Amino acid sequence: MFLSERIHPLHVILHLFACWWQITAYHLAIHVSSHRRVFKSDVLDKWIPVFCAPFFGHSVYTYYLHHIKMHHVSDNSPLDISSTLFYQRDSLLGFLHYFFRFYFLAFFDLPRYFMKHNQRNRALIALCCEVGTFALMSFITYKFNTMAMVWCFWVPMTASRFGMMSGNWVQHAFLDPKDPLGGGLHNSITIIESRYNFLNFNDGYHASHHLNAQRHWSEHPREFLNKRQAYVDSDAIVLKGTDYDGVFGLLMSGNYKALAEMMVDIALPKSRKWMTLEEREAWLMERTKKFTWMDLDSIYGRDVLEGKFGKAAVEKGFREEGLIKME
Repeated sequence: MFLSERIHPLHVILHLFACWWQITAYHLAIHVSSHRRVFKSDVLDKWIPVFCAPFFGHSVYTYYLHHIKMHHVSDNSPLDISSTLFYQRDSLLGFLHYFFRFYFLAFFDLPRYFMKHNQRNRALIALCCEVGTFALMSFITYKFNTMAMVWCFWVPMTASRFGMMSGNWVQHAFLDPKDPLGGGLHNSITIIESRYNFLNFNDGYHASHHLNAQRHWSEHPREFLNKRQAYVDSDAIVLKGTDYDGVFGLLMSGNYKALAEMMVDIALPKSRKWMTLEEREAWLMERTKKFTWMDLDSIYGRDVLEGKFGKAAVEKGFREEGLIKME
């Protein structure tokens, strides 16, 4: 494309098809390689998160900082800048707010997160990598082949970021109303019996991944079977025969019946009475409701929240909701 003054529509179609074909695989490759080093060589180890990143909608190196050093540390809590906790998770307007905040403000939110946690070096790296990547790409767009940059960078970047945020939205859509901050089994879903897992490093086992982020992707199914009773006891959400895009579409359309039909009872046979389809629909709807700081206060208590997130963060949360709660 960069060598052509006029870009043929067929070229655009072929390029977008190639991006669509590869972009999910790239996302999962950068995910797996961020958690577990792939190459012994430092140069080769930076190939995926640094050299390939701009071609698949990522700014250089920031995926590692956002996902490993922020998301897995904060685990969808109020401190997590990609948390779904304070959103109505079957709302299209809610998702669009969530997506556009990340799209336009990630360059600000991620460094600010690290500054709040006294990690100034990471804050500086995140800011420089995010701003630097987009400054360079904007310069190339302006100075050289604009339309080539639109199709080779800006469109894949937008699609990539939409996919990342819709994926995270679904992975943390069904929160336990009794313990939304309880971690993996309480805030993450599991997808089994899916072609998606076969093609993408067992990415559907998201609860297992949050329980142990260093667990090798090949070990998730066995771990899921070994800990089946823990999933049952925690009322963990297990779906079958789908993927995150499918669940996202059903959530946005409010098709809880289809979601309920995908649910799997993983308890031992005849060990409990399984819910009816209508009961499963109601249960899933309950788990997508938006939380507030007042809800968290009623579940955990003020002292626990301040111990987890700090007094200033808790008071700020109440203040933003217009619910300044004094001791």
